[in-house]
Amino acid sequence: MVQIQTSKPPVGSSVRQMFVGRWWVPLVLVVLLHAITIDAKSQASKQLRVCVVEGSGNYKKGAQNCPTLEKKSNVRCVIGLDRLDCLRKIHKGTADFAAFYPEDLLAARWSQVDILVTSELRFHAEHFEYEIVVVVDNEAEINTAKELRGSKFCHPGHGLKNHWTAVLADYFERRLTPRECEEDLSPVESRLKSVSSFFGPSCRAGPWVPDPVEDRRLKKKYPSLCQLCYNSYTCAIGDKHWGRRGPLYCLTSGAGEVAWARLDDVRSHFGFSGLAAEANPAEYSFLCPDGHLQPLNTRKPCVWVSKPWPAIAAKSKVAMEVQDLVAHLTHDDVNSWQNALLMVLETYHVNITTLDTVIPVDDYLHQAVGFQDAYNNAGCNPSRSIVFCTKSLLELYKCSWLQEVASVYGVEPGLQCIRTDNLDQCLAKVRSKDADVVIVNQDNAMRAHRDYGLRPILHEYSSNALHKYMIVAVVARSAGLRSGYDLRNRKACFPQYEGAAHTAVVTALRNHSIGDVRNFFSDRSCNWKSTSRCSAVYDGDDGAMRCLQDGLGEVAFVSYETFKSMKNSTGVNQQDWTILCPFNKPVKHNALCYLAWTSVGRIMIRNETIVRRENEIYNAIKDIDKLFGRRNGLKAEAFNLYGSFDGRSDVLFKDGTESLRNRQEMMRDKSDGFFEPATSTERLHSSGTKLRSSLLSVPLAAAITAMKFARTLRRV
Repeated sequence: MVQIQTSKPPVGSSVRQMFVGRWWVPLVLVVLLHAITIDAKSQASKQLRVCVVEGSGNYKKGAQNCPTLEKKSNVRCVIGLDRLDCLRKIHKGTADFAAFYPEDLLAARWSQVDILVTSELRFHAEHFEYEIVVVVDNEAEINTAKELRGSKFCHPGHGLKNHWTAVLADYFERRLTPRECEEDLSPVESRLKSVSSFFGPSCRAGPWVPDPVEDRRLKKKYPSLCQLCYNSYTCAIGDKHWGRRGPLYCLTSGAGEVAWARLDDVRSHFGFSGLAAEANPAEYSFLCPDGHLQPLNTRKPCVWVSKPWPAIAAKSKVAMEVQDLVAHLTHDDVNSWQNALLMVLETYHVNITTLDTVIPVDDYLHQAVGFQDAYNNAGCNPSRSIVFCTKSLLELYKCSWLQEVASVYGVEPGLQCIRTDNLDQCLAKVRSKDADVVIVNQDNAMRAHRDYGLRPILHEYSSNALHKYMIVAVVARSAGLRSGYDLRNRKACFPQYEGAAHTAVVTALRNHSIGDVRNFFSDRSCNWKSTSRCSAVYDGDDGAMRCLQDGLGEVAFVSYETFKSMKNSTGVNQQDWTILCPFNKPVKHNALCYLAWTSVGRIMIRNETIVRRENEIYNAIKDIDKLFGRRNGLKAEAFNLYGSFDGRSDVLFKDGTESLRNRQEMMRDKSDGFFEPATSTERLHSSGTKLRSSLLSVPLAAAITAMKFARTLRRV
């Protein structure tokens, strides 16, 4: 029991001093407790932001689970366009953590994003998602890596999707056979030549390059690389010796002598996973990177490459907090915030494994033997990179990310991005060989061809009519116009002189023998002749519609997308605008009546580009489209080639683009009337192509003739 001091206060002290002396401790404690309470509330209100890639499937995990998270926990969602967008959001401080694939972490290392790896997303207990080994037939008497020369090689092939990556599939042969980088061969062919020279008969099924014609040429030139395939001529996806188990069937059927395969498949194939063995394991061995052999029943097989698990990575300041947060997530209570967070983090992974400590990306990747080495592609010297010309800082920024992610996924040749201030500077760069490719829209294609000597190699394609450049004639319903002949001497609005709409209209008028084409429309038209330019506010598709709405014209030739946008907008001249069918009615009832269509953008190269260089540019960009474009209508989750970028639309490519197609692929579209505003006039002259007289189908030859006529107009 504490006794209270009852003695007199010291001489000179007052009652006030005595009061303070007795009560200051309780008062201070109250203040401190209040401050601690406020701080605790502040800490409790601090939110962690998880970046979620929504994807494009039917199940929207963000929409389903984020409301639960934000209602029941201190975690809120930030929606990312793709995983690299989440990486950028963490770098900029607008998100705190997200789930990444190991390839994303390679990109993070390049971009120096300040993140630490906290946990792994696993679906089995092994330390790595999968490991890759070399299995040899004992009868082949291969005891060291040097003795592999001339051996019969069983490769998993290409087009393997999620079961392998293309980089890991080729790592073994890259390690053994450095290419020579011959000037007269593409990087891909140089690699194939080196592999075919090192190994004996092999099976390397699947597409070697995206272009089927080039793929067939290469397989015909290097037939030994298909010799061991079950169907050596097609050497294609689906071959018995292609895929995850394909190399092992190739090996144990007696065809091959060495196989590059996943360790889990080896264990299954040889009966170490509870299933019946497909072959006697005593007749085969593991070949180790250091040159010795191991029996297949060894407890610790030597591996050449380990693929890390996908992982959760967080900004370094909150990494420990994130690790603690996700350590005990389960699906036990489907209505809990823990279940909701686990649902937005995982894909097909079901077990979050906490690392011993949060570690830098480099340390995490370094644990996987061979992984970083597999992705360290030195390339050729001098560089064979495809130089991509961009027209703004934002385009350069997106191109730089594309350059890195394409390199990570093994695209050859790689990209190199340069920046100019406008399209004409880019066109000049390509013409002078300072750049290889530039993206040009439909209105500048003819000018790029005529003035800079460029031609298209690939087109932006969409199956949606709104994302094609479909040229329609827009008039007021009250104007009483019934056919194209009623447009004579009327004022017309065009987006651009010699643009796609202008070219299509000139061609249509010539095809219908209306007489003097150059004087068909009024001289007061906008962008009809080189001398009939109106104010700059009436340029472009939106400007042409504005020209019509402001009464400067009686007909506007614009894209169908522009017409639909105008019809759906508010606060504009709401006169009843409609589409006029100038000469022909659509075959189908209520079908869209349009003059012709072309792509909204095309990738253009120099006319003088040699065939070998054109092939490698084409195949590399097709690979990029396959990896990061929209596959089966679904967007890529690693990096979106098409769609908004950093909150901006139509950066590099149009958002509505679905894929990149060559001219032959574009012509197979169900919509008739595809044409190219820019095509060589010499080809028309030499082929003797005749113009067709259909307004609904403006053919290539007609478009070329239109270009000739446009030059005549310019001289007039």
